[in-house]
Amino acid sequence: MKKQYPCADATRSALLDAVLQLSREKDYDAVTVRQICRRAGVSNGAFYHHYASKDQLVLQAFLDFDRVITPDLVRQCEELSPMESLYFIFREYLEYIQQVVGRAMPSYYRVLLKGESREYRSPARPLLQAMRHHCVRCQQAGLLTGDYTAEELMELFWRFLRGLLFDWCLCGCEGTLWPKAQRDLRYWMRGLAPA
Repeated sequence: MKKQYPCADATRSALLDAVLQLSREKDYDAVTVRQICRRAGVSNGAFYHHYASKDQLVLQAFLDFDRVITPDLVRQCEELSPMESLYFIFREYLEYIQQVVGRAMPSYYRVLLKGESREYRSPARPLLQAMRHHCVRCQQAGLLTGDYTAEELMELFWRFLRGLLFDWCLCGCEGTLWPKAQRDLRYWMRGLAPA
């Protein structure tokens, strides 16, 4: 018997969780819509009511990474120094990916490389907004150069994170993300410090 979800948000959430779980267990290409629905406890019709394809679902699942940027996290960041807040966001994001997404990460990149979506670069994403905000704080505190706009700094850091994650995928999603990222970020920060 299928589970009854009281609203569309709960159905979408169940489907997103299911595709992440299955993609961690086996290769993304081997995951079927039927398996996703079975794991989520919803009908195929419910799936196609929300998503046109498995790729569309996985794109949404990875855009939902932004759910790590909660109001509580934003408040915690504001209580930290500007540089600590930037590090805190990076650490929370990377730990979320490592703990929640894990070996499903390569499936996201495979779907992105098909070129079907550019939403991952939307400046409206909470993650990118938070990064930009804390870049501004760092600039105002004299910790990051004013030679770049906050948007340019955010884009630099976003490319840094994407590169780090892509490299992690190429290495079989082995090892912990944050210690290496922290070391590399320190190097980057020295290069972006005011002259």
